[in-house]
Amino acid sequence: MIGPNQDSELVDWRKTTVDGRTVYELEYDGPVSEPTGQPRTLFGASSGGTVPAGEQRVRLPDGEQIPATEATFEAEGSTLRIRREESSALDRFLRYLPWWTRA
Repeated sequence: MIGPNQDSELVDWRKTTVDGRTVYELEYDGPVSEPTGQPRTLFGASSGGTVPAGEQRVRLPDGEQIPATEATFEAEGSTLRIRREESSALDRFLRYLPWWTRA
């Protein structure tokens, strides 16, 4: 489950194209909300700590993974839409230079 309510289960999903971009529509058995933080599975003592932001990924139902920094979410009722927004060249460059920060 994506989002703060861990009680809902995924019941159906589909992969569509909107404006030339791939969109995943995930249907849950109850209301969902947009993710507000990082998935629980990326953190905690059993995982060995936190995962750097540039390495966090969102795993989709078909096995595809996209960088968490490029994922956008939209929740409506029991449907969660996930799409990949391409990052700018500067964002991609800075991902590999973690010590460099923008002012």
